[in-house]
Amino acid sequence: MAQKTKSSGISAGRIVLVVLLVTILSFTTRAERINQEGRILGPPPVATTPILFNTSAGDAIVSAMQIMPRDSAWNEDISQRPLLPNSSAIIAQVVSDLAVNRRTLRPFYEMNYALVPDNQPRLTIPFFNYPDESDLDGGTFPNGSYPIPPNLPIETWPKGTGNLTLQQWQQDVNNTGGDRHAIIVAPGAGAIWETWLTRLTPNGWEASNGAKFDLNSNALRPAGWTSGDAAGLPMFPALVRYDECRRGMVEHAMRLVVAKSRREYIYPARHFASSIPATSVNYPAMGQRVRLKAGFVIPENWTIEEKAVLRAFKKYGAIVADNGNFFSISVCPDDRFANNAFDHLSTITIDNFEVISTTGPEEGPRSPGAPTVEAGPDQFIEFPANAMLNGIVNAPLGNAAIQWQLYSGPAGVTFADSSHAITTASFNQPGTYTLMLSANDSVHTVAYDALVVHVTGRASMGNISTRMDVRTGQNVSIGGFIIAGNVPKNVIVRAIGPSLASLGLQGALADPTLELRDSSGNVLLTNDNWKDTQEQAIRDTMLAPSNDLESAIVTSLPPGAYTAVMSGKNNTTGIGLVEVYDLQHGPTSKLANISTRGSVGNGQNVMIGGLILLGPDPAKILFRAIGPSLAGGGIQSALADPQLDLFDGQGTRIGTNNNWRDSQQTLIQDTGAAPEDDAESAILSDLAPGSYTAVVSGVNGGTGTALIEAYYLQ
Repeated sequence: MAQKTKSSGISAGRIVLVVLLVTILSFTTRAERINQEGRILGPPPVATTPILFNTSAGDAIVSAMQIMPRDSAWNEDISQRPLLPNSSAIIAQVVSDLAVNRRTLRPFYEMNYALVPDNQPRLTIPFFNYPDESDLDGGTFPNGSYPIPPNLPIETWPKGTGNLTLQQWQQDVNNTGGDRHAIIVAPGAGAIWETWLTRLTPNGWEASNGAKFDLNSNALRPAGWTSGDAAGLPMFPALVRYDECRRGMVEHAMRLVVAKSRREYIYPARHFASSIPATSVNYPAMGQRVRLKAGFVIPENWTIEEKAVLRAFKKYGAIVADNGNFFSISVCPDDRFANNAFDHLSTITIDNFEVISTTGPEEGPRSPGAPTVEAGPDQFIEFPANAMLNGIVNAPLGNAAIQWQLYSGPAGVTFADSSHAITTASFNQPGTYTLMLSANDSVHTVAYDALVVHVTGRASMGNISTRMDVRTGQNVSIGGFIIAGNVPKNVIVRAIGPSLASLGLQGALADPTLELRDSSGNVLLTNDNWKDTQEQAIRDTMLAPSNDLESAIVTSLPPGAYTAVMSGKNNTTGIGLVEVYDLQHGPTSKLANISTRGSVGNGQNVMIGGLILLGPDPAKILFRAIGPSLAGGGIQSALADPQLDLFDGQGTRIGTNNNWRDSQQTLIQDTGAAPEDDAESAILSDLAPGSYTAVVSGVNGGTGTALIEAYYLQ
């Protein structure tokens, strides 16, 4: 029988791909973190080392963050809010306060940020202007205690600082001056620290003022307190970032600077900075909300960045946050932006904007009665079949518009009635489909939930494995697999080491150990030496390891996600092989999406994975080599630039990729499983039954932690 082919002949020579990592399963498992834009965020991100804003690792983290609550003022859809009666008068005043050559929207490269781990060491920073309006956060007046990293960027670096190094700009060696804002974000703790007039002196850091904000709360600063912005608002949630521009939509309100404002602040602002009396209502207040008129036509030939900003201006608007010399918004000074990325915005005259009536702290999306939805559990079906969707919607206001829609996966999903929570979905081809249920009552933030429907073809994976250099700590072999279907599946999981030496491999793992965990991380079974337990059951599979020190587990697992962890006994290291065999082929349950995380070295220490496909039909498989985006999951020393090569059973290379956008970009995006980072690799292929090998290496000899994956799409 084909599935009983000895793994020592297949796995070590051409190896059989992969297994999976629970923390990377956001694509295939239940999606519950969905932001106000209806975008699935994946697992909560963490930073394990200070990361700068202008890096792919930083992109991976911030793109997975819920930045301020979904119902916060920053994330409020104001596209349907009524105009203020004096909107035209306010806009006219804003225009008249500016020089004639400054009466257009201006995007300025200004604030940047650093992402820090929760245990980032605290430094003392004295506040020399407004200590009484500063959050000391454990410091002693007038000093704050802030988690300042060595690579803290200061406003306008690097795009606006010429040839100065980061350290020179921190020290302001040229006495350039300016507002010198600094922003620190701890994604794990959910906190933001912001300062201004920030400078690194021979005695340490100093700043004019310091403010701390909670990313998970709508709580405001004390009334009358300033911050880095004159409005007493946070700046980080309002910045135009590189990652969201590349997605084509800025997903929040922006900070707006005007020339003059009145002595008043409205929600969510907490401070004003003006001598113009509050009764002069044709001057904007701090916190005033401005949006782009709906009738403004966004030219199709403008850049993706410009269109992302203007779409946000229509949906989320901008909040007046400070006084200045322009009508401007703040863009991160990311050196990955092209020099002309935002040029067209400066042609938009201010009369294209309008001032709206804002909501208060307990109004609009923050008022009682927000709808909730539950999409239901993930499903596994074999094509052709329909999925019964048993969604639940709770809409206290009683008038929510309900909608099912395809979030990701192949085109061609048909809903019997997409406007009802309980309905059926039919699919015109196998694939992995994420279906999203929403409820919109036109008052609150749209409620979202999603489920994943795995529609499998008749083909299946019979054997999956990965050979890699097994180390310690984060670099043990962490693999996993998904069992798709409706009934439990019998499998054998193996950790192979010593027997690899007989195949000519040097440095084989001498004594592997094996743990099998469920999707919650609970240990289900462990094994050191396979004869210690289950010896007869393992022999009966005809897949007993050839060395007594190798590990194996035979078990029956219900549908779901599982992780196999292979490590060396007593922290030993070496080349090892982790494998999963399907002992019970059939249409009611199958091995599905699989991946392995581990260390990628050079020579024989590259990561080698493979799979055996069983017929009768071909299967569409997406292979991915993931590196830089692992930083968002807390992985240190991620492989910076993975290379992926695919071989057939005869050792012939049938596919190769370095950066996934270089080829098959549209096809890969259509799967809903495109890598997060452009430097990561992917190959989408229709494969006939047989054995295949995927090899992950580092470009130019690079090394680090990587993830190799195979998604069974049909």
